[in-house]
Amino acid sequence: MSSPAPDLPPIKEYKSAQHEFSEEHNREISALADAMRVTSGLLLLVGLAFVVLAALTTAEAASARSNYGPALGLGAAALLCLCIGFWTGGAATSFRKVVETKNEDVWHLMNALGALRSMYGLLRALIFGALVLIMVSLGLLAFALTGK
Repeated sequence: MSSPAPDLPPIKEYKSAQHEFSEEHNREISALADAMRVTSGLLLLVGLAFVVLAALTTAEAASARSNYGPALGLGAAALLCLCIGFWTGGAATSFRKVVETKNEDVWHLMNALGALRSMYGLLRALIFGALVLIMVSLGLLAFALTGK
């Protein structure tokens, strides 16, 4: 027969050196997470709609043996919406965890900010690419107009 375990002192609650947000802060972060979650869902729906439209446009272009440009544009729009939707959803989940967890606020906040940084990095690259294409188009247009 085994002897009973000796009385152990109660285990203290673990407290980290991380910051914990106040209830007011948590309400604001929670509202942000909710808005981001809705936006994420809507972007994913739009992305799926673009996927369907791209598939239909590709099928139409294949049967008519015509231009695939519109299908590529719809596919690019689908990819953009889906990427931003997933990144926004991931950031929303991290913001929600800031509110719901204890002693991990800073870690979840940094995770959310990293997802947002990635998303805005993609947007910055796309905007820069669009500006380059606009400048090239304007240059070609100017060249075509002066060449006549």
